[in-house]
Amino acid sequence: MHKIFRIISIIAVCVAIWWFGLHFGVNRDDAAAKVFERLRFFTKAMPGYLFDDETSTPRKVIVNGNATYLTLGKTDDSVDAVLNFYARQYEPLPMDRVDDGLLEKIDNEEVRGKLNRIYSLLECLEPYQHFRVQRDDWGLWGTFEFHDSDLRIGSCEFVEQLQIASQTGNLGQIGTGRITIALRGDGASKTLVMNLWTDRDFNINNLKPDEFGDMPGKDIDDVPRYPGNRRQLSIEQENSRTVDSIVVYEGEGSLASNILFYHSGMKAAGWATDPGFEALTRKKSMENLLFYARKGRECTIQINEDEGTGKIITTVMDRETI
Repeated sequence: MHKIFRIISIIAVCVAIWWFGLHFGVNRDDAAAKVFERLRFFTKAMPGYLFDDETSTPRKVIVNGNATYLTLGKTDDSVDAVLNFYARQYEPLPMDRVDDGLLEKIDNEEVRGKLNRIYSLLECLEPYQHFRVQRDDWGLWGTFEFHDSDLRIGSCEFVEQLQIASQTGNLGQIGTGRITIALRGDGASKTLVMNLWTDRDFNINNLKPDEFGDMPGKDIDDVPRYPGNRRQLSIEQENSRTVDSIVVYEGEGSLASNILFYHSGMKAAGWATDPGFEALTRKKSMENLLFYARKGRECTIQINEDEGTGKIITTVMDRETI
């Protein structure tokens, strides 16, 4: 059950990145991003499906402080064929089980805890350092590719490398996470192929909140935060002409109080409303959807109440022209 939950969590994050890339890229099929800007952080890109020339230029997306690169492509082939292709590109390697005794020998309790968290994530790659989830209309395949091709999950050398990386949380020192998602909805004539991979900065500490309950990342400049709100997700994509950002908060208070807070706070921060947009949202009873603009920037804020928890979920989307 824990393994399934981890995989579902990975899928949720990947789909969020995919949606963000589609809707906020410079162009749906040809989005130019300023990627691989520092040579020492270069990560080998994943090939386009069947090594085609139509896959988009890699886009760099910062998710909760971690750099993730993605490409988008399309094919007539099935979901199964796409996943099989990428499985062939990365050799399946046997995994060893980490000896619990090795971990127990580590005196530093904090380091030992980090090692356990890292290994619990990598367990979903059993038994061959690959994982795969597939349904009729979608599929997900992934692997963790070590920089040292002889390294095996569970080996003594692996535990030693893991212990070094755990000092800073930088799992990117050991290897690169690679994921392929294939989507083909009902009646679709093409299969959408999305590839994602991490860089050498990938830090597992960015997967947990800080002492204030905020997930790593950053808030959007000049956009106030409702008192007590906690940052759940931070995504930033730098394109050739724009920087697009999404930040999601969870908090308390009523829907009305949150809406009023942003109405006053955004204007005080120098943002202007659009009368036409406000009239449209009132007509459609969508007062929880707010739109603001200032020189070179546009910001959309959506405020909803989670029916299950009663928490207020605020999504801030910002586009800045550069």
